[in-house]
Amino acid sequence: IDSRGKKVLYVQLSKALYGLLRAAILFYRKLRKELEDYGFEINPYDPCVANKMTECGKQITVLWHVDDLKISCENDFEITKLWSYLNKIYGGNMKIRRGTHHEYLGMDLDYSEPGVFKVSMIPYIDKIHEDFPEEITSGAPTPHADYLFKIRDKNDPKYRALPEEQALAFHHAVAQLLYLSQRARRDIQTAVSFLTTRVREPDEDDWGKVKRVLKYLKSTRTMPLRLV
Repeated sequence: IDSRGKKVLYVQLSKALYGLLRAAILFYRKLRKELEDYGFEINPYDPCVANKMTECGKQITVLWHVDDLKISCENDFEITKLWSYLNKIYGGNMKIRRGTHHEYLGMDLDYSEPGVFKVSMIPYIDKIHEDFPEEITSGAPTPHADYLFKIRDKNDPKYRALPEEQALAFHHAVAQLLYLSQRARRDIQTAVSFLTTRVREPDEDDWGKVKRVLKYLKSTRTMPLRLV
């Protein structure tokens, strides 16, 4: 019974329970150790990336987000060997997908063009537009205009703070755009970075600025990030 007189039940888990924060770090440590035992070295700049030079002189790279792994190597047999190693550890339930097109964490990864890696998030962009309370019917040539960083003073007679429901929609849209800008659409980073500073007290000007980003995405919906 706690201080309020409410009955509380405490339990001690015998192993990690999926969904708990502690489970995530325990799984990370387990996977990291298994990769290190296999000969991988963890990237010093990103703890969820590991590299290894194979006996045939080719580098094999593993990156992961929780239990979603992406493995790349010029020698396909090395990928098969690593998959077999991990599959034995995790009970034979691991699924593998090969090819030049992959869907990973909401991103479409395209390796079909030699020497070029393309990343797009078309379904995610569509969802952002679907979630936004106003329909975006027109496009824009750029994600922001020259007034992006201009903030209207609260004493200005034209200043209008967004009502609570609209402010929440603004916050939600900015969060979605931030996720997008950190992955496939680096071209909207400047606008989105500014908009993240406005989520506490957004006004009608900010609403127009987030709509400008959405209009730009409407015009460039299928444009991928190209890495050469």
